[in-house]
Amino acid sequence: VRLSHACVVACLAVAAHVCPPAVAEVGAAIFEAKCVACHAGGGNALAPTKTLQLDALAKNGFTTTEELVPLLRNGKGRMPAYQGNIPKISRLTDDELASVAEFVLGEAADGWKPG
Repeated sequence: VRLSHACVVACLAVAAHVCPPAVAEVGAAIFEAKCVACHAGGGNALAPTKTLQLDALAKNGFTTTEELVPLLRNGKGRMPAYQGNIPKISRLTDDELASVAEFVLGEAADGWKPG
C-alpha cells in the first residue's frame, strides 16, 4: 500500500496527539534542560542540605506531586520560579511542572541511580 505524503503527515499528527511522550520522558527532558545545573544526581549545588534525595524531600515537606509543584511554580530562595512574571521562554505549564515533579519523586524513590 502506498500512502500519499499528506496521509502520512496526518497519521503522524494523530499518533503524536493520541500517544504523547511518557510523563517521565517529558519530566526528564525538562529537568535536564532547566534543573540539572544545580540538581545533578539529586544534589543541590546551592543549598547542600536541601537535596532531591527522598529523605531530604520528606524532611522539607515534598513527598507528593501536589506538594512539589508549587515550589516549582513559585521558586524559593535562589531557586527560580517557572511561572508568573518571568520571560515567556522560561515558563512551564502546569502539566510540565507536574511532569518534572513526578520525575523528581520517581528518581528520588530510586535513589537517583545513573542510567
